[in-house]
Amino acid sequence: MEKSYGIEAARAQLGDIADHARSTGQVINLTRHGRPVAAIGPVAAIKPLVGVQVWLYLGDREAISYTFPGVPRIGESILVETPDGDEKFWDVVNVQWDIRPDEAPSVNVLANEPTKES
Repeated sequence: MEKSYGIEAARAQLGDIADHARSTGQVINLTRHGRPVAAIGPVAAIKPLVGVQVWLYLGDREAISYTFPGVPRIGESILVETPDGDEKFWDVVNVQWDIRPDEAPSVNVLANEPTKES
């Protein structure tokens, strides 16, 4: 059975709730007037409802907006298909979040071509 806490009661126990979620893997619902409004859970269990909009910078090319299932991590490889149908792997070397007042946060991902080993 899923655990749930009223949002006001959870405020005083937030640290304990977060520790419980991390150690058990359980997602805990926060409710307002008996209806779920938010959830606390281990990072791997909480997924966005839709993909994450990412500005992808491939080497020195102009940024391209893509929707990813999650935020890429440094060291991961991304397979990109070019307009002529070729495919090429790119290594993620930097992930930057831009957070500004009155704007939605944006994610910028810089990827370079893999280095060739000699």
